[in-house]
Amino acid sequence: MLISFNPNYSNPQFQQKPNSAQMKKYTESVTKGLNVLNKNIGLIIHNSSVPSLPKQNIGIGSLLSKAAQLSFLPFVVANGFNTIQQEPDSIRSTYVPSPYSPISSSKNAFMIPIERLASEEYGFLLDNEDISAITLRNSKEPNTVNFSKTKNDFDTAIAKAHSTLVQELDEVLYVGMDKNTRLKHIQLKNDFEQFKKTHRKELEPNAIYEVLAKKYNNEQWRTWPQEDQKLYQDKNTERINFINKKYANEIDLHFFKQWILDREINNANKRNDNLGLKVVGDSPIAFTPVEEWMNQDLFLENWALGCPPDYFSKNGQRWGFAVLKPETIFNPDGSLGEGGKLMQKRYEKMFATSPGGARIDHIIGLIDPYVYRIDEPTMNDNNSGRLYSSPNHPVLNKYTKHTEEEYSAILEKIVIPAAEKYGISKNDIICEDLGTLTKPVINVMNHKNLSGIAVTQFDYRGKDTPEKNIIMPGSHDNESFLEYANNIFKEKIRLAKKSYKLAQDTKTPDENLALRTLKIFLNKTKFIEASFAELFTSPAKKIQLFFTTFFGMDKTYNKPGSTKDCWTLRAPENYDEMYWENVKNGTAPNLPEIIARAIRHKGNDFAKENKSLLSNLDELANILKK
Repeated sequence: MLISFNPNYSNPQFQQKPNSAQMKKYTESVTKGLNVLNKNIGLIIHNSSVPSLPKQNIGIGSLLSKAAQLSFLPFVVANGFNTIQQEPDSIRSTYVPSPYSPISSSKNAFMIPIERLASEEYGFLLDNEDISAITLRNSKEPNTVNFSKTKNDFDTAIAKAHSTLVQELDEVLYVGMDKNTRLKHIQLKNDFEQFKKTHRKELEPNAIYEVLAKKYNNEQWRTWPQEDQKLYQDKNTERINFINKKYANEIDLHFFKQWILDREINNANKRNDNLGLKVVGDSPIAFTPVEEWMNQDLFLENWALGCPPDYFSKNGQRWGFAVLKPETIFNPDGSLGEGGKLMQKRYEKMFATSPGGARIDHIIGLIDPYVYRIDEPTMNDNNSGRLYSSPNHPVLNKYTKHTEEEYSAILEKIVIPAAEKYGISKNDIICEDLGTLTKPVINVMNHKNLSGIAVTQFDYRGKDTPEKNIIMPGSHDNESFLEYANNIFKEKIRLAKKSYKLAQDTKTPDENLALRTLKIFLNKTKFIEASFAELFTSPAKKIQLFFTTFFGMDKTYNKPGSTKDCWTLRAPENYDEMYWENVKNGTAPNLPEIIARAIRHKGNDFAKENKSLLSNLDELANILKK
């Protein structure tokens, strides 16, 4: 819904969904309420889950798409959100659609809004018929992503656009082409050539890796012939030049995709800034196979990053992620070693395109990582442990750290400076600290005043959330909030305990605690309303909602440790209608109602100071329920 405002506003009566005039009062009231409470709310949605416009579905979503620009992002902003957190934006594995196991640091081609390639902006590198054929093939599955089918469509379309651009100007293609389009092609071609000159050193290894993975039908470089396993390790320039020459078109196509993404990300950040919205990045803890392949001497042999037994896994998790040799991260004088420079490069690249800051996945792995031997089938005390805090381990003891400064060094000397280089505050770094927290992790998080995450679905109490932390009902690794609510109503003892806490933490001064507790315990709609209100009555200044939570969807996006039916869920084309309908039936957050409750929870004097605002919020909240 593209928002425009009608100055001749009268009493609102929402019909299925608000019109633009009604949205004016709604947005103003919600925004003012958030300001009064000193809260910011952000939406979490992965690019692939962004909805399309009707009859414009190309099989996968993108925050760079026209659908996002014209409809979805204005809708998000109109509901009071000022950040939108995406997934790690690097190239995904062909075989595992998880964005948290990237292949290389090149950007994910699925983000390319290929419909733009059929526009004047790109000199009509594609025809409208090309896009129509793709949308026709995807019209029956608008709410899910079929990654293999989407990859085929994208590969075909982008290859055609690339071929069109790189042809010489005197070829048949340009006969009969209008002057403006021809000039546009020249301009684009020059821009592309300049991009390649600027970024060749950075992108060429990623492109070659992609070529070799396809040649050997395997993305794992350790399975390749020795010559190509050690290609960069041995600085085999003769072989590198041969690959560049033999696979020149494929490598140029890789550059082409990155050039489009560079343009589109820069343009999108400018558009989003005008909307009042900033994109928050997401950094996986994993080094990519390309980084490891190019820098084999920097990584510990036969050791990988994992996770000990915890809430998500009784036996621990063997992630298989490469681990930097600790001695390569910092030199004896405290300056960055080669491993530290590699780490610095990856964080700077992320912050450069994430003006809203970033989520650092598994911050524990940067402070006190858990590692295990990859050549042994199970983890035990002899073959696994904390890399920096295992003084009695026969192998890991030599890496033991002793001071808080040592444990925080990677954050203090690499991650935070990388953010500050692009004008991003430490407060805009979200540290994903879910899991087993060791004493060094707790000390660094507290003493360095880092922003952790509180997930209320884990029975974390909102009132106990530090002001600096981000609070949320759940993330991409949890069942949807609606599924959680349905399930907790099957566990009466747990429900009773939760209902009492929610009643305490969200009641207004004039409400009876016992009666409010009973209402929450007996009525699922009241439980959901109180669960959302808890976020706004907590001390936390920042709230995040995963897209399934906000839209009231009752489907799980990802199950940790599983590959079935994961990462494929999308918001539907009628996301706005679905949202207003779910607000009405009590499964999606009624923001005016929740904000009004949070204001009243702060006391009668505070409510009196905001009497006019509360009147507007109450009016809107009641209309949304009709």
